[in-house]
Amino acid sequence: MWSSSVRKRKIKTSIANPVQQTESPSTTDPAAAVIGVDRDPHAAFFLPSLIQTGPLMRLMIITSLLAVLLVLVPAHTIADFSGNRLFAYLLFMNWCVASFAIITDWIRPYLVQLQRIQAALLCIALIDLIVVASTLVVYQIQSTMHLVMLSRHDLIAQSTHNLLLTTLISSVLLHYLYVREQLVLRERAELFARLDTLQARIRPHFLFNSMNTLLSLIETDPRRASIVVEDLSALFRASLKKSGMVTLQEEVRLCKRYLAIESLRLAERLQVEWHVLEDPLLEMIRIPSLTLQPLIENAIIHGIEPSSRPSLISILTEWDGDEVKIVVTNPIPIMHNNPHQQRQPGNQMALNNIHERLQAHYGPTARLTTHRGQDFFTAYLSYPYSTQPRLS
Repeated sequence: MWSSSVRKRKIKTSIANPVQQTESPSTTDPAAAVIGVDRDPHAAFFLPSLIQTGPLMRLMIITSLLAVLLVLVPAHTIADFSGNRLFAYLLFMNWCVASFAIITDWIRPYLVQLQRIQAALLCIALIDLIVVASTLVVYQIQSTMHLVMLSRHDLIAQSTHNLLLTTLISSVLLHYLYVREQLVLRERAELFARLDTLQARIRPHFLFNSMNTLLSLIETDPRRASIVVEDLSALFRASLKKSGMVTLQEEVRLCKRYLAIESLRLAERLQVEWHVLEDPLLEMIRIPSLTLQPLIENAIIHGIEPSSRPSLISILTEWDGDEVKIVVTNPIPIMHNNPHQQRQPGNQMALNNIHERLQAHYGPTARLTTHRGQDFFTAYLSYPYSTQPRLS
């Protein structure tokens, strides 16, 4: 029945090809990718990368507040407050914290491989070692400059005091970070479950229509039938795989396959006008998988199928450097038998589905709005072009 055994083998390979779970190498490039929600469990490691400006500044502020507290506690009155003592505490504690941040950032790839209790104990031991070493260095400097002369007993007592205080404070902070990690992991698990549920709902409703089209083509045009099978297999592989990011070019290519199938059924009634970015930009910009396709499917269901005349769907993609915008416009057919029927809103499940997925990936900065005019229905979709994931 098939005209080409080679094409038949190609179709079988296309259908049997397992769902790809890994992204292309370009998806990990922060300079050229919009990163969505990272499924790597190490992304929520309880100890953040402290060498970055934000976490380091927050750590310095917390350390400075602790220094003020340590100076205030022994002071019974404001007159007992010592500015020199505060300066010494600030200098000493911030030096220890900065050293800890640099070292932990260097060994972080090793820390994330350990069990959480092992990583926490190692961090406590590391900060204790830094504090004791810094105490000895300060003592040596003071002795050399004849500023303070401490006996061996006093040095041991001071080192022990600093060690116990550091262990107590670092244990409390690490426990807080561990609890925070558990909350983040719980949020991520709920988010991924919701994303997968939303992704599972996306099944092209045109399956039965496509099967009927395919059956008619097998007898009349086997070559075109084989192309339809390949397009269908690509669409269902995309709908069955884990929710994630794809390039905008891949999404556009998938939508063109979908439109090719629908054009066999709708013929000249389906007219499509594309206004897309240049290929390099389409390869660089990323989008949650199966975001544009449901918008086009919705436009066909409510704008093309009810009409007996040729109708145009317009698809526009724009990028201004910070935000990606997609606009899909379809006509609103006029029902001559029932003039009020065209005013009835369609099923909003597809639009709500896309909106929820965008919110899950990008938060409130992502938007999906619609406008219904007298003759046209327009869906406006926008989301940030950013190198920062929502959860980390």
